[in-house]
Amino acid sequence: MVDPFINELDPQYRVDGSCWKFIPVTSDGLFSQKNDENIFKHHLIILQLQLAVIFTLATLLHLFLRRFYLPRLISEVLAGVILGPSVLGRFFPNISSVLFPYQSIKILATLTRFGYLFFMFLIGVKMDVNLIRKSGKREWTIGSLVIVFPLLLGVHTAKEISLNVDKIDERYLEGVALFTGVLMLTSFPVVAILLMHLKIINSELGHLTLSSALISDLISVVIVNLDKFGQLTKLASSHVAIKSILLIITVILFVVTILRQMIFWIIRRTPEGKPVKDAYLFFVIIALLVVAIVGENAGLQYMYGPFILGLTVPTGHPLASTLIEKLDTIVSGWMLPLMSTYCGYRSDLWELNRQPPYWIIFVFTLGFLFKTSCGFIPAICFKVPLKDATALSLMLTAKGIIELGTFATNADKQSTVPQEFTWGVLIVFVLASLVPILTRLLHDPSKTYNGYQQRTVMNSTLNEGVRMLACAHRQDDAMSAIKLLQLTNPTTGTPLSVYGLYLEELVGGSSPLLLNHQLGQKSSSDGGRWKPIIDVFKYFKSQCTKPTQVQVFTAISPPSLMHEDVCWVAFDNAVALIILPFHRKWNRKGNMISDSKELRAFNTKVMNKAPCSVGILIDRDQARTSSIADNSSTYNVCVLYLGGKDDREALSIARRMKGWPSVYLTIVRFKEDDVSAQNGWESMLDDECLRDMKHQSKDNGNVLYREEIIRHGADTSVLVGSVLDANYDLILVGRHSKSESPLLDGLSAWTDLPELGPIGDMLSSTVISKPVSVFVVQQQCSPNKTKKMPLDSDCDISLGLCGDFSMC
Repeated sequence: MVDPFINELDPQYRVDGSCWKFIPVTSDGLFSQKNDENIFKHHLIILQLQLAVIFTLATLLHLFLRRFYLPRLISEVLAGVILGPSVLGRFFPNISSVLFPYQSIKILATLTRFGYLFFMFLIGVKMDVNLIRKSGKREWTIGSLVIVFPLLLGVHTAKEISLNVDKIDERYLEGVALFTGVLMLTSFPVVAILLMHLKIINSELGHLTLSSALISDLISVVIVNLDKFGQLTKLASSHVAIKSILLIITVILFVVTILRQMIFWIIRRTPEGKPVKDAYLFFVIIALLVVAIVGENAGLQYMYGPFILGLTVPTGHPLASTLIEKLDTIVSGWMLPLMSTYCGYRSDLWELNRQPPYWIIFVFTLGFLFKTSCGFIPAICFKVPLKDATALSLMLTAKGIIELGTFATNADKQSTVPQEFTWGVLIVFVLASLVPILTRLLHDPSKTYNGYQQRTVMNSTLNEGVRMLACAHRQDDAMSAIKLLQLTNPTTGTPLSVYGLYLEELVGGSSPLLLNHQLGQKSSSDGGRWKPIIDVFKYFKSQCTKPTQVQVFTAISPPSLMHEDVCWVAFDNAVALIILPFHRKWNRKGNMISDSKELRAFNTKVMNKAPCSVGILIDRDQARTSSIADNSSTYNVCVLYLGGKDDREALSIARRMKGWPSVYLTIVRFKEDDVSAQNGWESMLDDECLRDMKHQSKDNGNVLYREEIIRHGADTSVLVGSVLDANYDLILVGRHSKSESPLLDGLSAWTDLPELGPIGDMLSSTVISKPVSVFVVQQQCSPNKTKKMPLDSDCDISLGLCGDFSMC
C-alpha cells in the first residue's frame, strides 16, 4: 500500500494506478527534449546544489570572520542558520522549499553521520594513548576534577530543576540529561583543535591542557557508558542488561585482539619507506563500517566502535599516516563541515522568543562557572600562574564539533524539543567564539621567552662556557652542525655544552612530543628515524678531546609550530646560540639539489622568536669529513666585520676558533671613508670588540687582521666577491650589519633572502660553485623590538595547522 504521506509531501512520488513513478537520480540536463524536465526533482542535482551553496556561503563568512581569529566552525554554523528556518525558510520560503526539500534533508543528514563516523575513527588514529602514561599527578588531578564533579552534579541538578521548577514531563528527562551531559564534557579533539588554532599546542600550557583533556575525555566515556548500563537495568531486566554488556565487551575484545593483530600484520607486510597497499586500506575501511554496525546493534553507539578501532592503529608511519593522508581531506574538508552546517540548519532562532527553561539557564551560568572552577582551583594549587590557570580552565570548557555531532546524532533518538536543540547549538556557538578570544587575551605566546638575561655567545662567561643548540631535519644537517661545533671547542678553558634537536614532522597523530633521550623517553612510533641523529652527536662527543656535555632531543610536531619546540628547548636550557640548517642543499660536486620553502619559513619563524642568538649554516663543503682535532689539514676562516651587534656576535664565535693550531682566522674590517661617522657609540663598541684581535701576540699567531675603506655599497659587493675568490673554508658574517649604513647602500633592494641580510644573501647565491660554507649570525633580539621578517610572495606558503583537524 502506498503511503499517503509521501504523496501529499512530494508530488514526484505520486503513483499512477499501483506503480511508482520512477524518478532518476541524475538529470538529462537543461537542454533535455522532455517537455516536463525539471532538474530540481533529481536528488543528485539537489545535493550538488546544496553543497555548492553551503560551502560558498561558509567560505565567504570565514573570509570575514577570520579577521577576528574565529575558527571555521563558526562560519559553518552561521551558514546553516542563514539557510535554515531562521532566515531563508522564514523570509524566502519558496526558495527554501526548492533548495532544501524534505527528502533531501534526509540525504544530507546521512552524509553528516558518515562524516562523523569517519571523524571519530581518525580521532582514534591520531590520539596517542601513551600520553596518559606520561601524565603526572598534576594532569590526572585537573583532568579528573574537571569532569567528575561537573558531569555528575550538573546532570543531577538539571534533572531536579526540570522536574520541580520547570514541571516538565518525565519522558523528556533523558533529553535533559543528554543536553546537560554533553555540555559538561571536556572533549579531547575539541581542545586539540583549539590549541592548534591558537598555535600553542607545543607550549608548556598546551601540553598540560592536552594531557588533562585526554584524561578527562576517557573518564567521561567510562562514566557515560556506566550510566547507560544503569538505565538499561532499570528499564529492562538484569538479564537483558547483562546480555548487552557481554555483547559490547565481545565487540571491544574482537577489535583490540583480532583486528589489532591484523593491523600489525598489515604494518609488518609493508616495507619500510613504501606506501600501504590499497587493498589493506580497503580492509580497514570495511572493518570500520562493520564494527560501527555491529556495535550499534550490540548497544554501543555507532561512533564508539570506529573510535576504539582507531585507537588500535599505532601512530606514525606507515598505516596511521596513510589513513590520515587518504581520509583526512574528504572527512575534515567535506563531510565534517556538513555536520556543523546541518546543526545550524536544524536550529530555529525564532524558538528562542519564549523564556528558556530554568534548567538551561542553570547549565549556561552556574554549570559552566562550576566546571571552570573545577579546572582553575587545582591548577592554582599546582602553582600554575594565574593567567595560565584561567586560560587552562577556559580551554577545558571549550565546545566544538564533537558536541554538535552528539546533538545531531541523538536529536532524533531522544525526546528533544526544537527549543532545547537550538539552545544547545547556540551555547556551543557562543563558547566556540568566546573561548579563543579570551584565551588570546590571557595567554600571549610571544611573551613566553621574555627575560632579562642576555643569552649570547658574546655575553657567555669563560667559566660557564657556551651552550649551543644544533637543529637537524636529517642526518647531513647534524653532520654539518658538528663540524662547526668542533671549531668552537678548542680548549678546556672554554667549555661547550651541545644540545642536539632532531625535528620530525607530526604525521598520524594529534599530540606533539618532545623527547629527551638522556632520560630514556620514547614514543609509541618507531625510533629508527632519529637513531642516526643520536649516533652523529654521540660520535661528536667521542671525538672531543676536551670535556663536552651533549644532550639529544627529538621534537615531533606540526611543521607550522615546529619553531616553538626549538625556542622552548633553547629557553629551558639557557642556550646562547641556535644553529639552523639552510633551506638549500648542495651535493659534493657543488650543485644545488634542493630548495625547501617549508624549511625557509621555519628558519624565519625561529629568527623572529628565538630567546637567544641564531645562526643559519650554509654548508657547501660536503666533501670535508676529517675532524679538526687531528690537525691533519688546515682550516681557513674569514670574518666579514662591518660593525653592529650581529657582527660582534659573529666575531665572538670566531674568537673561540682561534685556539685550534690548524685554524687560520682572517678578519676583514669594512670602514667608511667618512671619519666623522666612526665616532658614535656603536663604533666604540666595535673597536672595543676588536681590540684584542688587531695586534699580533702569542695568542693571535694564526689571526690576520686587515681593514678596507668602503665608499658605498658597490665597493662592498666587490670586496665580498674578492673574499669568495680566496680559498676560505668558512665565512662568518652578521645578519643586519648596519642596514642603514652607507656600506650597504643599495644592496638591500637586491636581497632575495631578507633573513640572511644583504651580505649573507650574496654569499648564499646559487651561482657560487666553490665549496665555501657560510654562517650568518643574528644576535639575540629584544622581544619588544623584534621585527618580523616576511617571506617573499612566492614563498608565502600556507603551512596550516597540520593535517590534523585543520579544517574543523
